[in-house]
Amino acid sequence: MEASHQYVPTQVRYLAPSWGKTNDLPRIFDRDSRRANTEKVDVLVHDARAVADEICLDVNGFELFEYRSPISDFGNTKAVTDVYRPAIAEFVRQLTGASEVFITNHLIRTEDKSDFNKAYARFVHCDYSLKTARSASLNLLKNRSLDVDAYENAQFAWFNTWQPFDHPVQENPLAVLDASTIHEGDIVDYIYGGTGKSSTSSMPLRRKQHQFYYYKNMRPDEVLLIKQLDTRKGRAGVSPHTSFIDPTSPSDALPRRSIEVRMMAVFG
Repeated sequence: MEASHQYVPTQVRYLAPSWGKTNDLPRIFDRDSRRANTEKVDVLVHDARAVADEICLDVNGFELFEYRSPISDFGNTKAVTDVYRPAIAEFVRQLTGASEVFITNHLIRTEDKSDFNKAYARFVHCDYSLKTARSASLNLLKNRSLDVDAYENAQFAWFNTWQPFDHPVQENPLAVLDASTIHEGDIVDYIYGGTGKSSTSSMPLRRKQHQFYYYKNMRPDEVLLIKQLDTRKGRAGVSPHTSFIDPTSPSDALPRRSIEVRMMAVFG
């Protein structure tokens, strides 16, 4: 896919190159550890709306869809859990042709900076380790007390949905890395979390060929579907993502508010 000529220059944080030359894993769990283990890189983030007809979830790892939320108050945790989450799971199931969709968790991101895990994620990252796609999928089924043997021939894909609420996104939009520009070996593991609760996730090392996209002024009636893992052959495996500072944002832009839902889809 050719890059759009509509773009914004900005900086994103990549994993520091030194981490690509060691078997040790960096640990990121707060702002200080993020700064210590990443470096800012100048990039162009292209407006995907200009090439929307060329973008495909299973090629580029992301795609935008129209979706009107069944709720409007995302501060209502019960409504998010009982209404929004099942609705977005069914939406993804129908879009992808999955037989089942299991939601793992959701995150509400706002201008509140008090919690590193809920603040805007300001480094290019994936949400899982790519090395454990199938075992992680089977573990999810096992943890839900399902018969893992019944899924012996199944394939799995893990998705994020990302949707703004309250108003369109003008400040701190989300950039996604085109999966078709990622080479084998670009993605390496890191430890997400401190010395207490932590998990293994992954993030890319910088490559000049990487291409970033965003959807300018995303509306509350739009949802971005992002691939994070896929055990199926011949399909995009992951689209790393990050919040970024848009230098063209109006000075009076409202802070971005969004909901991110993580889920696993079953195929076959």
